[in-house]
Amino acid sequence: MKESLLILIILTLLSFSQKKNECDEETKPYWLYGINSRIEGESPTLRKVFKEIQLAETNITPSNGFITLRLNISKTGKFCDIETFQIDENYENTEFNNGELAKELEGIAVGLTDWKREKDYKTYNLIRVKIKNGKIEEIF
Repeated sequence: MKESLLILIILTLLSFSQKKNECDEETKPYWLYGINSRIEGESPTLRKVFKEIQLAETNITPSNGFITLRLNISKTGKFCDIETFQIDENYENTEFNNGELAKELEGIAVGLTDWKREKDYKTYNLIRVKIKNGKIEEIF
């Protein structure tokens, strides 16, 4: 009995002593509970950061669709990870430029800083890229 109690106490202490990574916390949507998570400067900042790739990519295949970047941001504004979704004009999964365009966009998105929020929660933020006629038409 004493051994069982001792093991239980040791396991309890070990579980409390482990430092939890802020990226392991539960993720909440940027719009929930008044979190209002966003990049400083919002849409103008995004358009400016992605402007170079928007001008350079003029022959994207398939030629129409959307790329959505879902950035998971810790409660302190630290980048945790990114998920990417690509769909064509028929809402079917695809890869633009054989997946290379998404990799380039991810590289730019990872460099974004100055994430602001009104409450301290780990959140996700979405960046959407609209592709039309082989060009990046809009970033929002």
